Amino acid sequence: MPRVGRKGIFICWFLLLTVGCGDTTLSRGSVSSGGEPMQTTITMVPGEYMPGRRPGGVGPSLKALERAVEEYRNLHPHVTIVLRQVGGADLVEGEYIKTQIMGGIAPDIVQINTEAVWPDIDKGWWISFDEYFDQPNPYIAAGQPGSERWWNAFANVALTKAKRAPNGKLYSLTMDLVETGIFYNRDLFRALDLSVPQTWAEFLELQQMFKDAGYVPLAVSIHQAVDWAQDFLFDQMYYPILDQIDRIKGTEDEEEYMQGYLYAKELAWNIMEGNISSGNVRYREMWKLMREWRQFWPRDLLNTDSLRLFLLQRSPMTWQASPMVRRLLYDELAGFEWGVFYLPPITEDCHRVGSGVDPAVIGGAGMQYSVTRMAKDRGHLDQVMDFLAFLTTPERGGAMVNEAGLFIPNVAGFDMSPALEPFQEIIRHRYGTTKWVYTLDNRFNDTNHRLIDLFLGDYLSLDEFLKRMDQNNRSAAKRMIEQEGWSFEGAEWQ
Repeated sequence: MPRVGRKGIFICWFLLLTVGCGDTTLSRGSVSSGGEPMQTTITMVPGEYMPGRRPGGVGPSLKALERAVEEYRNLHPHVTIVLRQVGGADLVEGEYIKTQIMGGIAPDIVQINTEAVWPDIDKGWWISFDEYFDQPNPYIAAGQPGSERWWNAFANVALTKAKRAPNGKLYSLTMDLVETGIFYNRDLFRALDLSVPQTWAEFLELQQMFKDAGYVPLAVSIHQAVDWAQDFLFDQMYYPILDQIDRIKGTEDEEEYMQGYLYAKELAWNIMEGNISSGNVRYREMWKLMREWRQFWPRDLLNTDSLRLFLLQRSPMTWQASPMVRRLLYDELAGFEWGVFYLPPITEDCHRVGSGVDPAVIGGAGMQYSVTRMAKDRGHLDQVMDFLAFLTTPERGGAMVNEAGLFIPNVAGFDMSPALEPFQEIIRHRYGTTKWVYTLDNRFNDTNHRLIDLFLGDYLSLDEFLKRMDQNNRSAAKRMIEQEGWSFEGAEWQ
């Protein structure tokens, strides 16, 4: 998901809603007596849905989660819900939360990339959802999705289940989905009598025509190049030989959503075998194509504000994630008609190793909620899970997602905001072959990012770039093979 929010930890204990501050107490229960339920306080870091926030600094403040908490309080007056705001990579990648867990003071529920949870599951820090998801959601009416098994309350069950950890258990509740697309200025397209491209050749021709007309054809940043473009082009080049390079099959749940996905061990094997190297025509052509495409991007990929270029109509297109929709709905600069399309396939007629295969999507899970061991240590784990079940009903979860206007609801029975409807078609595409920035180690990521930046800035020739990429790829593969003790013997590697 995109990394959003301000860094920092702000801890404020108020009984009333506090905007932009750390903790907000939204419900206050009474002390139990005479056999009544004991007073319980549940703490949650809700991420983008924190009441009082204005995502992107535009539009009205969020209120849907506040209303949901008040409803829950009415049903369970002994429960207090404290919402805590934490932002930036500290939250998404877990550094702050892990420190809190070690100190025994972590919130019960946190929004965190589930991949950041996996390295610590053997420590007992995180609670599995499996046994709870197999039970009915008590807040969903009989006969509706989720009434018999909580699993079915999610619109995309395959994606939800695909977030299983390496030990086979699930430590994440996926509230919504995030996806990317090409946002385009319909007014500028009409002015030049241009239409949405259907093939890669048409896409390049379209960008050239806008360049000739004096525009920056596609507003992107180095982030999109390193992350999204690398994944997209790799998938388009390598999909025709996926049956040769995909040696590990995931669980049935994983394969339903991520068919043919290359895990870290598979990437390491393919790197060591030379399938992913400068000696492979597909790998070389992938990067040649990246450099050819780069001529249509802003001159400075590191510092240029690609979003502003689009809003000021100096760029007719920008590659952004779904949260861009909210910005376009509320930003006063967006005084033009806009639309969204997805990248077209790279066909053989425009590239010698183009596959022409349906383009893979880049996104996936958006707000992912995990439960820390604190919920169990404090003796209210069942109440925490009950609260989450309450939030994943259409009346609450769907309303939260649509109010923010950032993501696609993963709540069955709730339609997405009309402004996000173009992404309904985009998310039907298959998932990508691999995620380069999430699969190998951080040392690989840092060097990979730096090399791509130098290559696209014309500081490295193609041959020198590929030579250095080979070195980085092989070094990362060797480190991970040694660290994980991987063996490439057995039937699946024959």
